[in-house]
Amino acid sequence: MKGIIIHIALICWLLLKSGFLLAQPDTAVQLHLLPKTNDSLTLKPRQKLQADSLIKYAYSFMGDRYRRGGTSTKGFDCSGFTMTVFAKFGVKLPHTSAGQSFIGVEVSKKQISKGDLIFFRGRNSRRRGIGHVGIVISEKGKPVEFIHSSTSAGVSIDRLDSEYYRKRYMKTTRVLPLK
Repeated sequence: MKGIIIHIALICWLLLKSGFLLAQPDTAVQLHLLPKTNDSLTLKPRQKLQADSLIKYAYSFMGDRYRRGGTSTKGFDCSGFTMTVFAKFGVKLPHTSAGQSFIGVEVSKKQISKGDLIFFRGRNSRRRGIGHVGIVISEKGKPVEFIHSSTSAGVSIDRLDSEYYRKRYMKTTRVLPLK
């Protein structure tokens, strides 16, 4: 077992040295494989991203229906919705809520602000991992509200302090320093 760990550490060191492995500051041990190119996962948006612009664009989809795997006005799943909204501003996110949870820097509940991604456990109670994502629309210090695409209501707004979401809350990340 010790030999395998040393081997993995050596591979990580070589990838880090070559520029293929980038450490994200969200946790001490979280490492992410990101492309070496100018891919938007390296968080270089086309324009200065403002939370209000991002949220205004997200609101433009209010009422659109839920569609598994959807990424358009024909229907969105939760990660397809967040992926589409951020893509408008030059930020490429993976098309899974779990994948999106590795992008950015984790923030505490007290630091949650407009434009942050908020993550929840999925509806399947047997799964413990992240299974849902939304975009925070409330001001820092106010009760947390978020816009998301849910199976029951499509693109809609909910609150973190509702019993359903409070119990499922996992974490919040800040993808970019937003104005």
